[in-house]
Amino acid sequence: MTADLSQYRALLARYVVIQRRGVAFLAVLLGANIGLQLAGPQLLRRFIDGALRGEARSMLIALAVVFLVLAVITQVVAVGETYVAENVGWTATNKLRSDLALHCLRLDMAFHNARTPGELIERIDGDVSKLGNFFSRFVVHVFGNGLLFIGVLILLWRIHWLAGAVLTAFGLLSLLVLLRLRTIGAPRWNAARQASAELFGFIEERIAGTEDIRANGATEYTMRSLHVLARNLLRRERIAGFFGSLTGSTTVLLFALGTVLSLTLGAYLLSVGAISLGTVFLMYTYTELLTRPIEQITRQMQDLQQAAASIGRVQALFDARGSITEGDATLPSSGALPVELNGGDVRLLRWRASARRCQLRAASWRDDRPAWPHG
Repeated sequence: MTADLSQYRALLARYVVIQRRGVAFLAVLLGANIGLQLAGPQLLRRFIDGALRGEARSMLIALAVVFLVLAVITQVVAVGETYVAENVGWTATNKLRSDLALHCLRLDMAFHNARTPGELIERIDGDVSKLGNFFSRFVVHVFGNGLLFIGVLILLWRIHWLAGAVLTAFGLLSLLVLLRLRTIGAPRWNAARQASAELFGFIEERIAGTEDIRANGATEYTMRSLHVLARNLLRRERIAGFFGSLTGSTTVLLFALGTVLSLTLGAYLLSVGAISLGTVFLMYTYTELLTRPIEQITRQMQDLQQAAASIGRVQALFDARGSITEGDATLPSSGALPVELNGGDVRLLRWRASARRCQLRAASWRDDRPAWPHG
């Protein structure tokens, strides 16, 4: 039960796009953060090369102060971006949770009899909570980190064509490998969410029927069933976590390879006099910075694996329809409705009225009879 692209677009259009001001402000903060991250290493290269050339101390101090100011501004912008993103995410999830609960309340008893209250609580609250990161960060972060990825590659090409070519190939290959792993964990996370819903549904139902369970001697049976469901949830969570961690492990390996490539290439270009020592440090810094958008995009894809299962389960609830459908007949006008009785209906009403009078007389006789003396 995973989501397709149309369901992603529908949720984003319904719950995120309506927050235009918050999303626009979030995009501005993210763009500013990207620019500050790209500008910081340039100051460090300038500082290192200036120190090696023996420039004036005042110039070096000025570069250090500017770098420190940029670092502080970067942190402030990052904090602001996190705050706005969380606000957008919580607003969207609360609206989705409210709409989903209202939809379930409008369904008839056939729907509610087929599902336990605990399962509905887990699906309405738990599955929607998993979408907070999807609503708040997914699109903006993927777009922003894509811009950061392109910006770093452009600057590497400006340093030296060989550095740009090698690290571009590394970045694209890493991104391709990690994106190929993005769909592995979605079915496992879907199974884990379902197991969680079944466990909480079981707990809610058994807590409500504690007296009946004890009266019928079913305590051990209930506990054994609880252990089975808990063990099933643990097994599915382990499997989902294992497949989800494959992406993280692959990321660490690829980033280590990128560091080796950057240092090796920098040492070679420095030995032939193509770049300065400060540029070697700049290449290393940009390679480390290149891993950040790849890691962020990968993390968003890993979160998307969990979100895909939750989106599919949420959409399944929205698609549920009651067995009682609205008709197209015209409603009667306000006022008293006419009643027509045939002969059989009249005789039945008279018989019921006669029986009711007999019951009332019998009850009156029982209340009025004298009490028998005792002793």
